[in-house]
Amino acid sequence: MTGILNDRYKISLMLATLFVLGAGVTLYLIYSLPGGLQLARGYEPEFLNVYIAIGVTFLIGALSLNNALRYKQEIIVFRDRALEDSLAQQEAAQAGKTTISLETVTASLTHAKGEKEILQAGLQAICKQLDAGQGAVYRIVEEDGKRFAELKTGYALSLAESTVIRFEFGEGLIGQAAANGTTLYVDDVPEGYIKIVSGLGSASPKFLLIQALKKTGQVVGILEIASFNSISEDQRKFVEEAATLIADKITQA
Repeated sequence: MTGILNDRYKISLMLATLFVLGAGVTLYLIYSLPGGLQLARGYEPEFLNVYIAIGVTFLIGALSLNNALRYKQEIIVFRDRALEDSLAQQEAAQAGKTTISLETVTASLTHAKGEKEILQAGLQAICKQLDAGQGAVYRIVEEDGKRFAELKTGYALSLAESTVIRFEFGEGLIGQAAANGTTLYVDDVPEGYIKIVSGLGSASPKFLLIQALKKTGQVVGILEIASFNSISEDQRKFVEEAATLIADKITQA
């Protein structure tokens, strides 16, 4: 498609060049016409209007051609960029499809025993396939008539095992997801909101996915994924389906 547009642009450029040359030859012939006809002096005022009209016409034509050529060139550039963007999106979507597999999560859960082992196995299977920087799973607990989402296990979390983290329903993003049973995707996480620490230093991921674990419509847990790369729709769908598998498994354990 782009090759055809480029060929048309070259043809238009050649035609524009011929137009300019033709206009120059025409003006020269008209200017030389009185001399060729051997007209006596005094004809100039009569031909002046003709010269002006023809000159203005050719000028308008030249400006129109120049504008048309520039417009065609902009269309070609725009279509080239649109084609590049489309190909990039297709490659990203295809990459997401080829690197994620629900069967891996199913296999990990099959051999897991007990709630904590199930949560760890499911979370690790998801994070590894998404190349996530960090992950966490919260379980819904009730205490003194209040419901909380309490951290049960994590992936690449720099926390002591005795650390207790819980969010009351409606508190923060985790609490909102727990209260509403919705999926939250943040594609511009503020600097310092989350820190991923390794032996080489620390960095802040920019993308955050919070997925509710639901069984028969009831929220039984929350899955949180932090990533340095954007999480595509296919990957989010994968996390949603994986969350359903985890919810089914822990309610049976």
